[in-house]
Amino acid sequence: MKFTKVFLGIVLFIGFASCSSDDALNDVEQRSKSYELIDIQWKLDETDGESIVENKIPEFHFRNDSDTIMEVIIEPLKNIQGSSIFKFNDSLAFEEIIYTEVKVSIPRELSLLSQEYSYLNGGVKVAFTQEESLFPFSWNFTDSFTLSKGTKLTSNYTVFLRKNKATFVATFKETTTGETLELEGTWTGMFFNNIEEKSVLEEIDPSN
Repeated sequence: MKFTKVFLGIVLFIGFASCSSDDALNDVEQRSKSYELIDIQWKLDETDGESIVENKIPEFHFRNDSDTIMEVIIEPLKNIQGSSIFKFNDSLAFEEIIYTEVKVSIPRELSLLSQEYSYLNGGVKVAFTQEESLFPFSWNFTDSFTLSKGTKLTSNYTVFLRKNKATFVATFKETTTGETLELEGTWTGMFFNNIEEKSVLEEIDPSN
């Protein structure tokens, strides 16, 4: 009787170990599959849309204590860029697949989208990743000033960024089997909207 119980226990253990091993192999096989992006489509859900974000730039100060004229050029947007970030509803599923990163078009103008999925072409392209991507603004701005001797300049700029939020669905294809995988998520992008400027040019107080 004891021998029979021991033998049965060994058989059950081997069976369990075999199943566990098969499950582990299946998990590894699933994660090792290589995918490529077939397409990405966009739409606007109820929680999507456009908003304006205010960004105050640190104040610019210039002082001309010399006996000659000083030329000043300010580039308030020099250190500011647009941004894009994708967030998958099932972020773990995206992280587990082997995928060659590509660039995709993002909706700079939400008026191009509706409540039904549609495609985008051209425009700004960014890396299709869950990491934040930065891109230069399509518009640049510079201010030029002439400071005579004994004058100082103080300039303040406020940049208004347009924050776009939309919903996407990405379709991937496994490169060996041809099976497809759809992953949904939300995207947020920041674009230049407008800028406000206030500059004051005044004489330097000799007592300072």
